[in-house]
Amino acid sequence: MNDVWDMLSEPFPPEEIEWHVEALSKDKRRALVAPYADARAVLDRLDEVVGIHGWQDTYEVLHAPTDAAGHYAVKCRLTVMDISKEDVGEGESFKAAFADALLRTAIKFGVGRHLYRQKQWVDHDPETGKFNPPQAHLEAAVHGSRATQVASPPLARPENNPTPPEAKPEPQELIDRLIERLKEAGLGKQAAQIVMKYGGYGKHPDETRKLYGELRALLKGQAS
Repeated sequence: MNDVWDMLSEPFPPEEIEWHVEALSKDKRRALVAPYADARAVLDRLDEVVGIHGWQDTYEVLHAPTDAAGHYAVKCRLTVMDISKEDVGEGESFKAAFADALLRTAIKFGVGRHLYRQKQWVDHDPETGKFNPPQAHLEAAVHGSRATQVASPPLARPENNPTPPEAKPEPQELIDRLIERLKEAGLGKQAAQIVMKYGGYGKHPDETRKLYGELRALLKGQAS
């Protein structure tokens, strides 16, 4: 059962994350941004981990504005493996409120909870409303919008070798977490073979994304 909760709380791939502005500084040149996973990504995660028959969701409309303007409020009840949790979502449309309710409730099962620890202040253009996401290399890894250099690590690292003080890029952190999970599941050898195929973390962003996908598929296959 613990494996199910661990897989539900597994970080989302970079391509399933979007950054949204939550607050602006007084001069509007700095923005507090937070990463979000699309509601479809949450639904896919539930299907992948417990199957389409392993969960169900119901909704109750708590508030609907009498005119076009105003906020909607919706309560979601999500049941996963016979365990139910509830939360309320809000939005300027029914669709937004339903999605917000689902995301808030899924967080109680660990889905996407890691994203709430990644809010950051970034530079913001008050005229265009544009900003550079803190993890811009995550977007680059998917869309190829800008070059991202990912260093290739040694294929084997001694257990007593201390972790370098520099923070690793987010894609490498995600891959490291997956490898640790695979080692715990007794799949360390298979994971090492995949890493060797890509020469470490991959020589360019597209290889890094493919490496992450293969490792994730290996872990999902072990749990199925």
